[in-house]
Amino acid sequence: MYDIIGDIHGHANELRAMLAKLGYALEQGVYRHPNRQVIFVGDFIDRGPYIRETLEIVRGMVDGGAALAVMGNHEYNAICFHEKHPQGGHLRPHMPRNIMQHFKTLEAFSTREGWAQWQDYIEWFKTLPLFLELPGMRVVHACWDPRHIEYLRQQLPNARLTDAFLLRSSQRGTPEYQAVEDTLKGKEVDLPPAVSFHDKDGNARTKMRTRWWHDPQNSTYQEYYLEPIEALNLLPVDVAALTDAWHYQDDTPVFFGHYWLRGTPQLLSPHAVCLDYSVAKGGELVAYCWHGEQELTPAGLVSV
Repeated sequence: MYDIIGDIHGHANELRAMLAKLGYALEQGVYRHPNRQVIFVGDFIDRGPYIRETLEIVRGMVDGGAALAVMGNHEYNAICFHEKHPQGGHLRPHMPRNIMQHFKTLEAFSTREGWAQWQDYIEWFKTLPLFLELPGMRVVHACWDPRHIEYLRQQLPNARLTDAFLLRSSQRGTPEYQAVEDTLKGKEVDLPPAVSFHDKDGNARTKMRTRWWHDPQNSTYQEYYLEPIEALNLLPVDVAALTDAWHYQDDTPVFFGHYWLRGTPQLLSPHAVCLDYSVAKGGELVAYCWHGEQELTPAGLVSV
C-alpha cells in the first residue's frame, strides 16, 4: 500500500521527520519501508531552504523503487524556464515574477558543479508522469478532470511529457496548454467584472481557483472559491454563468496537493483529500496512509 506525501518545497527536515514517522529507514542511502511505498504529489523545489537535499531524498527513493511521484507545477515551470523556445527566449519567460518564484532553486544550484547537477534534475523531471492511476486510487498534483486525463492519455506515452507536447503546452489557447494548466495548476473561473484579489505572492488576480471536488449547485462562493472574497462570500454561486460547472463525483479516491491549505488537515470529501498544508509558509507537511480503502478516513492523515 501507499503513503502519499504532499508538497515539500525544499523542506527536507520535515520530509525526513515524516518518513521516520511513517516507518521508513535509510538503507544504503535510500529511505525504504518493508512493505509500503511513498507517492509524492510534486512540488519538491522552490521556496524552501533545503532544495538539493529534498531532491536527493525524493529522486533516490523514486529511482530506487521505494517511491513513485507525479509532476508538480513547480517542476513543470522549471522545465519551461530552462527550455529554449525555437523562436528565441524560453518557454517560461525570464520576467521578474517568474525569476523570483524560482530564485531559491537557482540559488541552491548556483555553483558550476551544482548547475550541472541541476540540468540533470531538469531531465529527470521530464520523466515524471502528469498523473497516476493505480488500482483503487488516483494521484495528481492539482486537479483530476477525467476529460483532461483522457486527453493526456491519448497524447502522451505513460503520461510523460514529450518535447513536442511541452512546446505546445506552453502556448496559451492550445488544448495541451489547457490540459496541463488544469491538471497541474487547478481549475479557474473568471471573477465578476471589477472584482479581484491578491494571491499568496501578492499578485493581483481576476481569475479564481475553484474547489473542483465540490458541487457548485446550492453552494455559496465562499464554499466554491479557494480564496474568500468578501463581496461575494455569502452569495449563491451563479451556476449558469460558469463556463464549466463540472465537479468530481467518482467513488475512486483522489489524492492531490497544490492548494496551500491551512489549519488542521482534513478530508475534503470521502473520496478527495488535499495534502498541501503550506509547509513552506509555516504550516505542516501532511501525508495520507492508504490501505486500499475506497472511502477515506481522517485516521489516515499524518502531519509533522
